[in-house]
Amino acid sequence: MPTVLRDGREVHFTQDGDGPGVILIPGLGSGARLFGTLPRRFARSGFTCCAIDPVGLPPGPPLPGGAYHFADAAADVLAVAATLPPPVTLIGTSLGGKVGLQAAASGSDAAHRLVMLCSSALQSERSRRIYRWFELLCTEVDGRFFGDLTAPFLFGETFHQARKGVVDDIVRSTKPSPESRLFMRAQCLALQAFDGEDLCARVTWPTLCLAGAEDTLTLPGEVARTAALIPGAGHECLPEAGHSLLLENPAAFERVLQFLRA
Repeated sequence: MPTVLRDGREVHFTQDGDGPGVILIPGLGSGARLFGTLPRRFARSGFTCCAIDPVGLPPGPPLPGGAYHFADAAADVLAVAATLPPPVTLIGTSLGGKVGLQAAASGSDAAHRLVMLCSSALQSERSRRIYRWFELLCTEVDGRFFGDLTAPFLFGETFHQARKGVVDDIVRSTKPSPESRLFMRAQCLALQAFDGEDLCARVTWPTLCLAGAEDTLTLPGEVARTAALIPGAGHECLPEAGHSLLLENPAAFERVLQFLRA
């Protein structure tokens, strides 16, 4: 597995393909495995695709001081981006979209475009309670039940109805380790303090914000309001999809490819 070293932080990632760079940034408590075969799909479409294993989650080192910081996570992603053929696009899902936003607002020329999937820059009382809910899940609830308790919110109604077997498989395989639960708790605490409204105004990269019409974690309206704050950002809400947008609706992948090739 390739790595880059940034200020003593060893950043692990996968890499597939050849062509302009694409970096997949995972959501809460997740690493490169979240994306399954997606990196290979981007590779077959003509891109060098990397999926990040964030610092704090094996196989990477522990979080320094046990705390998660969006600025550090963004700098880690940009260190990987600097190794890839330009133009490099960051694709962040959920929490990963916030990491990508932080990177885009930094003014770095290591990457050039941003896609935010089911991700909002804005904080609300509702979102704080959601992040607190996840914090309690990873600290107070038996990890054996984690998949059962999160699956209703990770996928939209259409996917639950049409792909019940897939959802069942994901529930059975979702058994977070003690290390990943500690990492998720650190991310939840950072999320409860995150407000990216000021970051939006500093983004100069071409940006695409995609929402799932059936998403009950990051509401479509929250994605729309985020897109409205980013200068020139594109925005679409895709039907028959929830929070796991690229898994649930094939049109989402095609829309991202269209953006990459524009």
